[in-house]
Amino acid sequence: MFKLLKSSTLLAPLALTVVAGCDVGPNGRKIQYMPDMADSPAPKAQKEYLEPPEGSVSMNAIFYPKTAEEAEKLMAMPEAIARDPQIAAKGEALFNTFCIACHGKDAKGHNALGPKFPQPPDLTNEAYAKRADGFFFHRITFGSASTIMPGYGHAISAFERWQIIAHLRNLQKGGK
Repeated sequence: MFKLLKSSTLLAPLALTVVAGCDVGPNGRKIQYMPDMADSPAPKAQKEYLEPPEGSVSMNAIFYPKTAEEAEKLMAMPEAIARDPQIAAKGEALFNTFCIACHGKDAKGHNALGPKFPQPPDLTNEAYAKRADGFFFHRITFGSASTIMPGYGHAISAFERWQIIAHLRNLQKGGK
């Protein structure tokens, strides 16, 4: 009698596990022990990625000038951004997030990176103050091949780039 009771207590959890495995889950499918085997990432009809035709352009494409010098001639800060005094304050927060590590708080190139990286240029000097806004927009977007500055076009929206430039213009005028 004791052996029968002992074997039934061992089989009860096993039976519950088997029965629970047959229950229907919340999405109407049976719970599977190893779902990877049944739901493999096999290609499905009309779900494969197709390369776009050669020469096609996305509907949301933005065409930027190829060089910073070309951008300097063609691009200008939008009037609404240039006139709004709050834009530069928002640009300061963005500058402190993305630019301060290399260019320093005052954009003079005094950074916290130390001697392992070359010192970036002083963006408040006269040569950079004379540059048009398009130059800085292009540099923020694509970086610079001649320096180690990376492009931030993937991380900073176009509007935010103009905000950073507005803050940079305040720094060039001697502002905060």
